[in-house]
Amino acid sequence: MSESPRRNRIVTIIVVLLLLLLALLLVKCQKKKPVVPEPVTTTAPAVIPSAQSAPPAPGKPLPDEVLTAATLEVPAQVNAGKSFAVKWTGPNNEKDYITVVRKDAAAHLYANYEDARKGSPLELLAPIETGEWEVRYVTDRSKTVLARAPLLVVSNEVTLSAPAEVVAGTVVTVSWTGPNNAADYLTLVPKSLPDGQYGNYTYTTKGSPLTLTAPIAEGDSELRYMTGQGAKVLQRFPIRVIAAKIELDAPATAAAGSKVSVTWSGPNNTGDYITLVPQSLADGQYASYANTDAGSPLTLVALKSAGLAEIRYMSGQGGKVLKRRNIVITP
Repeated sequence: MSESPRRNRIVTIIVVLLLLLLALLLVKCQKKKPVVPEPVTTTAPAVIPSAQSAPPAPGKPLPDEVLTAATLEVPAQVNAGKSFAVKWTGPNNEKDYITVVRKDAAAHLYANYEDARKGSPLELLAPIETGEWEVRYVTDRSKTVLARAPLLVVSNEVTLSAPAEVVAGTVVTVSWTGPNNAADYLTLVPKSLPDGQYGNYTYTTKGSPLTLTAPIAEGDSELRYMTGQGAKVLQRFPIRVIAAKIELDAPATAAAGSKVSVTWSGPNNTGDYITLVPQSLADGQYASYANTDAGSPLTLVALKSAGLAEIRYMSGQGGKVLKRRNIVITP
């Protein structure tokens, strides 16, 4: 067979195959695309009340508030801040309470109070302010006052005894008398400090005498008896705080990194220490140091860099510099 007829037959076969493939594609395209349902968002329908729907169960109703008369029995007078007994009778509704307030206070106002459910008698705390007060039985819901009883609150006798002059930062012994109510305390503060604030303090529950630490700043100070209720000053005692006498003795120069012996005298209060620092270092910071409770002399390590330095006596209270001595660090 010649080459030309063979080539024609091959071409014919290829053409037929292409026509068959095209026919198959047309048939496939004519098939229907399956219908995919759109996503449906289901939302719960609103609840529509109907005659057939049962109403929601009501909450348990509160019982009617009983407003029958009450009685109160209290002391005629009581010391400020002291607890006192109250005998009472009354309806004892839920959350009824007994309170002590100024006589002209509105019915809904209250100060120190106790829940009537605690029974009779109960303990009530007297106000810290003196004068005429009133104990009341009050219903919680309607704020109806069912009973009143007058109460006279009188001042407490308070005395303070301490040295007239103390050294800054030292421990001071104080004798006192007073009510010793819950959280009462004595504090020693600069005289200029506003009432209600405090410095170093000790609770009166520690008894008399007790000890306090004097402020580190010299000047006019004040010993105060403070109430735990309301932080009121019941008594004052003037005290003069004077600077402590401190001496530092050490070599005028020291080689960098060497040991430096320092002889000293001073108050040796709790936490006091002596440090050797660059002269430019801000007060309150430290480098090599030793606590004064280790005695005198003390050994410090000189700075590793040459230059002007200082030996400082530092207070344990507030990190205040109480004394300085220059020292030159040599290479």
